[in-house]
Order: sequence, then C-alpha cells, then structure tokens
Amino acid sequence: MAELIYTNVSTYRAIAIEAFEAMQELVESGRRPKEDGSPGWILQFDPNQRSFKQAMVVIVFTGMWLEALLHLLIVRDHGEAKFREVDYKSYEEKLRLVGIDDNSILEAAKRFKTARKALVHEKAHFDTGATKTAQDEARNAYQLLLTINTVLHGLLGQ
Repeated sequence: MAELIYTNVSTYRAIAIEAFEAMQELVESGRRPKEDGSPGWILQFDPNQRSFKQAMVVIVFTGMWLEALLHLLIVRDHGEAKFREVDYKSYEEKLRLVGIDDNSILEAAKRFKTARKALVHEKAHFDTGATKTAQDEARNAYQLLLTINTVLHGLLGQ
C-alpha cells in the first residue's frame, strides 16, 4: 500500500494562478490608449504598487510550487537519497531528472530562477544593470508553471 502524503503543492499552484490573474486585471485597469491614437499606452500611477505585489506573489508561489512538485516526483521516482543528492542542484537538472528536457522549458526555468533570486533576495547594491519588471518575470513564471503542469499532468493526480 502506498504511503499517504500530505502536500500543499496544488494550493501553491492555485495561489500563483490567482495572483497572476489579479496582476493581469490590475495591469489592464491601470492603462488606457493614448489620446492621440498613436501606439502605446498611458499608464496610471499606482502608489500602492498592487500589480507589483501580485507579481511577487506569482513568483514566490511558483517557486514554492516548483520546489514542492520536484521534491515529490524525485522522491517518488528515485528515492529520498537521490533527492538529497540533487536538492541544491538547478531547476534544469531536477527537471531533466523527472523527464523534462525541452530546451525552451529549461531556459524558462533558468530565467525564472535568476529573476526569483534577484527579486526575492533583493541586493540593491549589486544591481546588474539589466532592467526587469516583476510583471514580466511573473508572466514567465506563470507560463513556466502552466507548461510544466501540462507536461507532467496526471503524475500526481492533479
């Protein structure tokens, strides 16, 4: 008989998805077409940074979801000892271990890891000079979540 495992993996996924949808609504409601009809948008200033906050929730909970999912799959398929061996390895290595070797997914995971680390562990004095927006990185995180979830659909009864 299989051991029953209690996990929050599906809850983390739901939180990330709900935050993404809230972020998108805030982004859409905070912009309007230029009055002269030229391409582009007039962006409304949001002093409370609501879309940024939702983007951060997307990024953090996508990371929690991915870590939890990879843990479950690696332990299930390769055992706890193997998971301990790869625990601090890159997302790319862990994804390959569970059977995902699509370069576009692996590149999105690499981008996600870099953005998540920079946003969550902000070190203002170590600015790389690259301009990123949390909303763009949340879109990458969300797409990564959807893609991995689709590829691995059914492995955990999700």
